[in-house]
Amino acid sequence: MVNFHEILKTFYTLGCEDDALCYGACRVYIHLQEEKHMHDVQYTYEKQLQLFYLTARKEPDGPIDLFIPSLTTNALNLVQLKQCRETITLPDGQKPASIVLAICDGSSTVLLYRMTPGLKAIAQKLPSKGKLLRMRTGTGCEQAPK
Repeated sequence: MVNFHEILKTFYTLGCEDDALCYGACRVYIHLQEEKHMHDVQYTYEKQLQLFYLTARKEPDGPIDLFIPSLTTNALNLVQLKQCRETITLPDGQKPASIVLAICDGSSTVLLYRMTPGLKAIAQKLPSKGKLLRMRTGTGCEQAPK
């Protein structure tokens, strides 16, 4: 069994001054090791990006995944995630093909969500369901006679 408080103390010594981020990263670390039984779980604090990231493998000889802890109380910063993909180099020397967002809530739940390249911010409000249906009927399909 992992001693949560000892690991949390180690996370604080890495230079992060955000208590909530340290807690979330520690929770993800334990989730990957103890609950998901992943291999080669490593954590790093990236001072330039001001975030923790973790790397781990599902199988001992499998590919390395990049995990970014995120708190449900914080807004998701897509620019920062793009910088992660460009800045972070995995232990095998490769750039991450995808990012696994590890979303932590106050109840210690961790939701893992894989994000692949091409994710873009939405600059405008999404159309309503009704507008989508109207747009679909305006695609050249003939309407039945009345």
